[in-house]
Amino acid sequence: MQNVKLTDLIDPEILQQVQDSLSNYIGMASLIADKNGTPVTTGSNFTEFCHNLTRQSVLGCTRCEECDKQGALHTLRNGRPAVYHCHAGLVDYAAPIMLDDIFIGSIIGGQVLTNPLEEERFRKTARELSIDEDTYVAAARKVPYRELAEVERAATFLSEIASALSSMAYKNYLALENSRKLERAALSQTAFIIDMNANIQQDMTHWIESAKEAVYNQDYDSMFHTLDDITIRGTELLSTLRDTVEYAKMNNGEIELNETEYNFRALLSNICKRVQRHLQTNDITFAIQVDDSVPAYLLGDEGRISQILIKVLSNAMNYPGTTGITVRAYCKTASYARLLTIEICDNSGGMTKEELNSANYYLLNNDFQLIENMEACGIGLSIIGLLIRQMSGTVKISCIEDVGTVYTIQIPQLPAGQT
Repeated sequence: MQNVKLTDLIDPEILQQVQDSLSNYIGMASLIADKNGTPVTTGSNFTEFCHNLTRQSVLGCTRCEECDKQGALHTLRNGRPAVYHCHAGLVDYAAPIMLDDIFIGSIIGGQVLTNPLEEERFRKTARELSIDEDTYVAAARKVPYRELAEVERAATFLSEIASALSSMAYKNYLALENSRKLERAALSQTAFIIDMNANIQQDMTHWIESAKEAVYNQDYDSMFHTLDDITIRGTELLSTLRDTVEYAKMNNGEIELNETEYNFRALLSNICKRVQRHLQTNDITFAIQVDDSVPAYLLGDEGRISQILIKVLSNAMNYPGTTGITVRAYCKTASYARLLTIEICDNSGGMTKEELNSANYYLLNNDFQLIENMEACGIGLSIIGLLIRQMSGTVKISCIEDVGTVYTIQIPQLPAGQT
């Protein structure tokens, strides 16, 4: 949102039409500028003094833009329209255009005098701007005179117009962001399906060739190894296919929990072995620590908990520098249930602050369509956050400085036998 420009959200032609109508109505000059004070429209009813002289000077134009910006910021800080003297001695007024609480531009009006002309002051300004003094003073005498009360009324009206433009900008921003999210979601779905298809073809080709070779050579050890590989990789393939179904259901707002009794310790140990063998690495060691507070059997959705653990472990193992992973689990009583807490810590040295903020926003954002390319495998983290929330749980990523990244997952579960 910080980098969004005013003209990204409201067409400059619309801004020009609003500005022209406003200027004609109040009978004073008007201009719309971006957050830096740089004009994004052509000035309406500008005086000769401003348009043909002051703003034609490089120094004068720079001062004008700074005045425009500071006038709007003054309004923003004080909560009321700003009426002020510009650097050249005229009276202006300004109001900020906001995107939520971010300043993205301003409407400026005025170019009038509210007091008798101080000729010497204008001659001094002319010398500073390298403009002929007599020409400058002559143009200043043509500047309209207005009562201060009239200028203040115009400033209040200007502020209301700025508020309307702010509302328009915010609505357009939301529409633009939704459009971008839908585009990212479509690209992510396409990429995922292509990647999944490639993985399936690769695995199937490998299995067929390995089986043919083992049968041809009557190599029973190879047959056993191939069967074992098919079992492990096949399980992961089924998990990937299950992800695809979950992905479609989530996009349609459909998801159901399938709660059964399961042995958490056995589940966790099995998943660690499966992930290690699936990623074909023995260089990463696992330390599993399950506290006695975790009941022998729990009642919950074992399949989805498996999905979550597999994806988090896979991401941790794939993060550069990881050589060891510690998995800790414990339970605390929470109302009638047990709050199962799982901490997965790698020794990669940790994410950067930017990566950490993005990951947490990504996991906690309620809009599932917000899909980023930060997963290590498959849909990865794009499913984890929503799955955990569907089980009334929470997930957070943190870092231990110079140690690694910690995924903390909390999911309420029932001890088996409790209904």
